[in-house]
Amino acid sequence: MDDQTRRGLVGAGVFGFGVSGLVDVLVLHLVFQWHHLVSNVVSPATLSGLRTNLVADGLFSVAMLVVALAGAGVVWRAERRAVDPLPARALAGAALFGLGTFDVFDVVVNHWLLGLHHAVGMDGAYDPHWFVVSLLLAAAGVLVYRNAEVSRT
Repeated sequence: MDDQTRRGLVGAGVFGFGVSGLVDVLVLHLVFQWHHLVSNVVSPATLSGLRTNLVADGLFSVAMLVVALAGAGVVWRAERRAVDPLPARALAGAALFGLGTFDVFDVVVNHWLLGLHHAVGMDGAYDPHWFVVSLLLAAAGVLVYRNAEVSRT
């Protein structure tokens, strides 16, 4: 594998990581309102607490947007410098792996280690389920990547 392909794959993984963080905030925090970034630390039950949680969600969204754009920029730059087109299926697998990796990170760090929030509610009953789903997403990314590599050779 050449350097530009390797860079593109890393960029796709970073892109997936950032997109997953954005989707998490937009869907779980804002649409479903299952939790907010710091809802176990600052209760969103009061106006002041909700404001604090929404500011934390907003700052996190901006950070994840920067991560996603950085990953997309790496892919774009690698594609422009590559002699041959980057393998789209392998890039998709890397992005899916990044998506699952963010979710694994979220469960392990934010839910379990720091206790900032839980998947649904305050007790963490669904955290193990979300962890398994996250591992399956990352594994699906690996499978897509491996199948792309096999079909490319």
